[in-house]
Amino acid sequence: MLQSIALSLLIAVLAILLWRKYANASANVYQSRPLPPGPTPLPVIGNVLDVPSVTPWKTYAQWADRYGGIVFMRVFGQPIMIINSLEVAVDLLEKRSSNYSDRLRNPEMITLMGWDWNTATMEYGQKWRRHRRSFHQYFNQAAVHAYEPQTYKSAQKLLKCLYHDPTHFAHHIRYVLGANILSIAYGFEIAEKDDKHIEVAEMAMHALSEGLIPGTFWVDFLPFLKYIPAWVPGAGFQKKAAEWKESVIAMKEMPWANAIKDSSSPSVAARLWEGITHLDGEAFAEEEEIAKNVAGVAYVGGVDTTVSTLHSFIQAMILYPEVQTRAQAELARVVGPDRLPEFSDKDSLPYIGAVCKEAMRWQPVVPLSVAHRCLADDEYKGYSIPEGTLLIQNAWAILHDPEEYENPEHFVPERFLKDGELNPEVRDPGVAAFGAGRRICPGRYFSDLVLFINVACILHTFDVTPAFDAQGQAIKVEPEMSTGLLSHPLPFKCTIKPRSYLAETLILGDSTVKA
Repeated sequence: MLQSIALSLLIAVLAILLWRKYANASANVYQSRPLPPGPTPLPVIGNVLDVPSVTPWKTYAQWADRYGGIVFMRVFGQPIMIINSLEVAVDLLEKRSSNYSDRLRNPEMITLMGWDWNTATMEYGQKWRRHRRSFHQYFNQAAVHAYEPQTYKSAQKLLKCLYHDPTHFAHHIRYVLGANILSIAYGFEIAEKDDKHIEVAEMAMHALSEGLIPGTFWVDFLPFLKYIPAWVPGAGFQKKAAEWKESVIAMKEMPWANAIKDSSSPSVAARLWEGITHLDGEAFAEEEEIAKNVAGVAYVGGVDTTVSTLHSFIQAMILYPEVQTRAQAELARVVGPDRLPEFSDKDSLPYIGAVCKEAMRWQPVVPLSVAHRCLADDEYKGYSIPEGTLLIQNAWAILHDPEEYENPEHFVPERFLKDGELNPEVRDPGVAAFGAGRRICPGRYFSDLVLFINVACILHTFDVTPAFDAQGQAIKVEPEMSTGLLSHPLPFKCTIKPRSYLAETLILGDSTVKA
């Protein structure tokens, strides 16, 4: 009885607060200029019912046909603008980056689950700049070349895993690439399987994927909901946040603690630690917290994007065998049968480069990027953009623009080539795949490094073909993606076999291959 009364009072208070929030937000809009077009909002709740729950990027792209390159809506009074056009993204997120580099203020779900130390979610300001500057020092375009030897060994390890257990290729990709970035960031080797560091990092990344899309959890727009007990109907987010927080904090604290026990290895953490050991007191505590955050973000920026893109690449090889054949022919011509591809081969492998670009474009890992926030009222092409508006760049729509990419749903690496070389006149998928402006992903150079060597080594040694059912029929594969901030191909089956005896010698080494 008491619970029913409490719930009724809660609903009444919620309705009043929603009405006041919506009314106040509506009153602040520039009266002299219209808002951008978009679906008609309902009183109080706005466009909550219009927000798609499955692959929203595709729905927002369809809205562009009706409303244009920008689409405006409200969720509980929170203004949101979807950017479906690269022109708009450049005009606002890059050319006006001083006004559009903030993030959602007080994102309650991110705070509840402990992800507020991630530079991707930090508000724009001095704290973010200090973190960004430190991360850039170790992962800029020049710095990442120092990680080539470790990354090459990681690619060799992945080949062995695929050889011994090809059925679980998705797990191997995630585990081996996770081990690589943990080695670079913290300097220690992880267990061959069931490593605790990988386990907690995976849970933390799952939380980030679910919790960072505006509209997923109402508490981001109605902060008072964070005080509601988990037992109240509709407060299930409290349970999720509590479960996730343990892994999110462990992802940052556990490897750091292990790394500084032995800071002799040339890892990012070791160098960060070396730079603060002369400090003490509050100065040391502050700088150590930044160092922990930077090392932890290395996993975020260095793994998930590449893992998902490699999954999409494997899927594309099943669906487009002619691409695989052409790529293998280029590798045979440039690399030959007696060794694996190396980073020094990259400039001589334009088709492999085109395959990597197309894998990024075909199924972008962060299809809606991470929302930017407008710091002050603005005007664009006659439309008003109110202060506090969240701008969501629809990377999927930009990378599937048929005017830029003919037949965008198809995997066609040739679109990036001209006269056998990469064509700089074709829009590079990096313009949208890694975000935009001052908040562009700082791990993009490392991601490119990892993607190239793994794609090249897999194609050089394996044939990726369809799997077959009990009746001997090829199992059909559909390029379907999961919904979340980080999007991954839904599970699928395939066959991964060495291309030849010579390929086996490259995978395992001569002494381990039986004639």
